[in-house]
Formats: sequence, structure tokens, C-alpha cells
Amino acid sequence: MSILRTNQAWLHDLRSSGEAGNAAIEDLRSLLLRAALYSFQRSLGDLANHGPEEIHQMAEDCAQEALIAVLDNLVSFRGESKFTTWAYKFAIHISLTMARRERWKAVSLDSLEDRSMEIRLPAIDPSTSDPDRSALHGEIGEVIAGAIRSDLTDKQRFVLKMIVFEEVPMDVVVERMNSNRNAVYKLLHDTRRKLKHRLESLGFGIDEMIEAFRAAE
Repeated sequence: MSILRTNQAWLHDLRSSGEAGNAAIEDLRSLLLRAALYSFQRSLGDLANHGPEEIHQMAEDCAQEALIAVLDNLVSFRGESKFTTWAYKFAIHISLTMARRERWKAVSLDSLEDRSMEIRLPAIDPSTSDPDRSALHGEIGEVIAGAIRSDLTDKQRFVLKMIVFEEVPMDVVVERMNSNRNAVYKLLHDTRRKLKHRLESLGFGIDEMIEAFRAAE
């Protein structure tokens, strides 16, 4: 089996019928499976409750889903990179999303919600930062914490905590709230906008915020 195709050859063969088309699809599926397995190897902590055979089957499912996505989006490929590099991204995104979803299956969002809100802003090492920057960092953190407590609704606090602070996948939050992606996305957007306005009303511009946290990157 040869998968040494040019970009144009990939597009031509995948759009072909018969033996050439079938061979290209099988070659692409094999490449996407390798990408999925690679992604899972980097996410073993999220898949701790799954054995090798189950992980391989999950990778097969991700490769199949990625294959469908690639075929559906062939028209969007512009040739700005290798076709295989472009296709890999579909498998990696789908695999990482599945791994994150598996990580949160055994976690109760209610237990996370009951914990006190923690503002997990990047910490600045005092030994590598000047006092003024450290002070500004702390001041912005206090303002954000105050805005979360006083300016946000319960739903806004929940979405912010789960998605931003706890890094729970959007789909898991959507299911927990018995909602849909558009509604939750809008809720998160409104929440971020409200916090941004609070900072700006107190005189904190975006340049100051970037400068305050640059040392923590």
C-alpha cells in the first residue's frame, strides 16, 4: 500500500470511484488512525480507566469520524500545507475532544460547583518580576474575583467556572445544563463581556492586563 501522493493526487483519488478511490480512502483512514493513536498516547491520563483494546477501538472510531469530516471538507483544502498535515488536524481534534470527554465522565460537576470559586490566574514568580507588575497582577485578580461574586448570575458563574477554570469540555457542560451549544456559548460570551466591561470601567485596559501577566507565561 502506497500513501506517497501529492496534494493533487490525494484530491483526485479521493474524488474518484472504483479501485483508486477505495485505495485512497483506506490509505487516508490508516493515516488518521495513526494520528488518533498518537493523540491518545499523549492523553493517557484522561484514558486511565480504559484498556489498550478499548483505546484502540476508540481510536478507530475517531479515525472514522475524521475520515468523514475530511471527505466532507475537501473543497476547503487550499493546498497551503501538505494534504496529510491538513487531514491529521481533524483526527487530532476529534481524538483530543474524546479524551477530554472521557476524563470528565467519572467527575461529578455538582462536586465541582459546590467548591468555592478559585481564580486560577497565572502565578508570577516574585524573584523574576518587579514589584509593580506583581501588585498589578494581584489587583486585577481581586477585581475579577469581585466581579464574579457580584456581577454574574448563577448560570454565568457555573459556565465560567466549568469551562474556563475547570476546563470541562463544552459538550459536557451543555449536557449538564440540559441546553445546547449555541445557548451555552452565548452565555459564556456574555459572561466574558461583562467581566471585560468591569475591568475597563475600573481603568484596566487590555494592554495593562497583557503586561501584568506576561511574566507568568
